[in-house]
Amino acid sequence: MRQEYSLSTLQEILNQYLELGKIKKHFLFTSGFENSNYYVETSQGKYVIKIFEGIGMSKENILFEIEVMAYCQEHKLKTPHLLTTKKGAYFTTIKSNEEKIVTVMGYIDGENMLMKLLPDSVIATVGEEAGKMDLKLQHFQDGSKTRQGYEWDMKNFLKVEKALAVLPATFDKKILQNIFDNFREISPKFKALAPGLIHNDLAAHNLLVQGEELKGIIDFSDMAFSPYIQNIAIFLAQSIFSYSWKPHQTTIFLREYQKHRPLSTEELEILYDLVLARYATIIVEFNRWNVDYGEDKQRTEYIKDYQAFLQKFLKISREEFARLLEV
Repeated sequence: MRQEYSLSTLQEILNQYLELGKIKKHFLFTSGFENSNYYVETSQGKYVIKIFEGIGMSKENILFEIEVMAYCQEHKLKTPHLLTTKKGAYFTTIKSNEEKIVTVMGYIDGENMLMKLLPDSVIATVGEEAGKMDLKLQHFQDGSKTRQGYEWDMKNFLKVEKALAVLPATFDKKILQNIFDNFREISPKFKALAPGLIHNDLAAHNLLVQGEELKGIIDFSDMAFSPYIQNIAIFLAQSIFSYSWKPHQTTIFLREYQKHRPLSTEELEILYDLVLARYATIIVEFNRWNVDYGEDKQRTEYIKDYQAFLQKFLKISREEFARLLEV
C-alpha cells in the first residue's frame, strides 16, 4: 500500500543508477492506491521512482511486470521508459520493513487525466495504442505470472460479491446484487472468450496527456491474463463513462482499437454487463479496503463518485449502448 519515503531513501535509490544527480525536488503522486510513485527532479533530469507495494503482489508478479514494460518500451508503445542500474538491470531494491523492488523511469511530461475532460483526439489515440498493445502482448502466452485470484480481474469478479455484506446501509445493495446476478448469467460466455495478457487498468488516472496529445499509458501492476473485452470495459467505465462522461467517445475508441484487433459479436454483446461489473468492483472492493485497512478519504470520494456514475450509466438502455458500438 502506498506510503511516504524520506529524501535520503529516494536519493539512495538514484545512487544505484549512473549519474542521475542529487535530488532538488520530489513529491509523491497520489493518483493511485497501491504502489508508491515519486516524482524526482535532479540537475540531470526528471524521473519517476516506483516502489512496488501492491496488495498480494509476489516477487514473480513484479518482475513479470517489469519484463512486460521493457517489452512495450522495445516495441515503441506509449509507455514509460525504464532506466537501467549501474549493473545493467531494470530494477533495484531497498529495505524498509522488508525488501522492496524499485524501478526508475524517465518522467513523461504530461498531465494525469484523473477527473479531467478527455478530448476526442486523446480517446482516438488511446484506442489505437490499446489495440497495438493487445496485439504486441500476445507475445506472452503464460498468464501464471500475473496476480492469481485477483479481485480486480473480472474472471474473479464473483469473489467480490461476499464483500456486499460490509457495505453500509446507505448503499443500494439491490442494484449491486443485480450486477452480480447478471454477471453470473453471462459468465459462461465471458469465460469462453480467448484470453490474453492485458493492461487491465486503462483508466483516466493512468493516461498522461499534453494538450490534446496522449504522451503515455502508465501502471502495469494490474495486468491480467483474461479476455480482451475486459480491457475495453475498464476503459469505458473509468474514462468515458466517469468524470469526463462523453458516451459518443465509445464509438471513437472502438473504431481506432479495431484497426488493430477486431472485436467479435460475442465480445460486444457482453460489454454492457462488463462495464457494470467494473463499477461494482470499484464500489464494493474499495469499501472493503476501507473496512480492512482503515478509511482513506481519496477512496471514499472515489466510491461516492462511482455510485453516481453507476446510476447515470443505468439510465442508458442496452439498445442505446449497442448503437454506440456500431463502428
